[in-house]
Amino acid sequence: MNIDKLQKDLLKKYCDKGFNTSVSIAEHVNMCQSTVYRNLFQPQKKLTKGLLVLCNYANINYKKYQEIDPKSHQYLMDVLTNVWNGTDGHAKQLGRLLLAAHSCKLEQ
Repeated sequence: MNIDKLQKDLLKKYCDKGFNTSVSIAEHVNMCQSTVYRNLFQPQKKLTKGLLVLCNYANINYKKYQEIDPKSHQYLMDVLTNVWNGTDGHAKQLGRLLLAAHSCKLEQ
């Protein structure tokens, strides 16, 4: 899920309505200011209840942010460009490596 894009779009939507601060947004949606601040102004790793409430008030469908396009992540594409030799066989090997890494617990 592209939480960063969702947060940016939510913030823009509220700013367009004249709510430019976490305090004004919180008053508008009847939510605690600290919850609004956390959900709109701090990085989030997952969809939270607070984000869902903010989406509902802004009439934003959060489900459209669930689509992931790996081509949109420049770092990932740069790494693949550097390591892939261009063959189907190598693409399958890299795919197996990624799936194996996915099954492990990776620290960020």
